[in-house]
Amino acid sequence: MFKRTILLSLAIALLLAFFIGYGIEVFHDGATYEDFCSPRVYEARNETACQEQNGTWRAYPEPVPPTAKPIEYQSGNCETPYSCQEEYTNAATTHDRIVFIVAVIAGLIAVVMGSILKHEVVSTGLIGGGVLSMLYGTIRYWQHANNILKFILLGIALGVVIWIAIKKIKER
Repeated sequence: MFKRTILLSLAIALLLAFFIGYGIEVFHDGATYEDFCSPRVYEARNETACQEQNGTWRAYPEPVPPTAKPIEYQSGNCETPYSCQEEYTNAATTHDRIVFIVAVIAGLIAVVMGSILKHEVVSTGLIGGGVLSMLYGTIRYWQHANNILKFILLGIALGVVIWIAIKKIKER
């Protein structure tokens, strides 16, 4: 019986976290690199082909030294323009912020619901899924957040988890 309750709680937790994460992606598409920058830019082998892909040609300063095997000489490489990288990064940051906000709110709701419910298996699963969802949202946005926001986020998460633990222990 004990194994079953653990497995069911774990299944609820994981499925809830996946449901929230996938739901966010269904209703708010994330930015893809191809939407902003041409990946074919890296295939260009000369300046003309690079410019056709809206890339920037960077010529090598000196020819490549000869090798034992003859190879096709490439005089430079093609790079995506900085503006497309910047636009992609901005769109990805915006999407990660939305993922963070929705995942944390949905996770908090799940944790609160789990702490209110009296059914042990469902309650534990909701709390676990809520914590995983908050973790997922935080990880997605972590690279964009400044240190003060990170500190505040960790403090809030710690406070919520301690509050839930105390509330659940009091009930027993």
